[in-house]
Amino acid sequence: PSVSISLVPPSSSQPGPGRLLCSVMDFYPAAIQVRWFQGQQELSEHVVATDVVPNGDWTYQLLVLLETPPRRGLSYS
Repeated sequence: PSVSISLVPPSSSQPGPGRLLCSVMDFYPAAIQVRWFQGQQELSEHVVATDVVPNGDWTYQLLVLLETPPRRGLSYS
């Protein structure tokens, strides 16, 4: 599997600071749990995920968005 975290820039429909996006690609089996952390604290609010999507090669992908703007000086994972 591959995992990447990126900053989604603001748009006209979502003005203000960007949001954090976790992309999880090419995993198998389909059962997976993805969680956001700010330092050691798990963030359970303002988290939106897509359904697990098949890639067509027996692997899957998932996107998980943290809808709270990241704050300077804090660590997210």
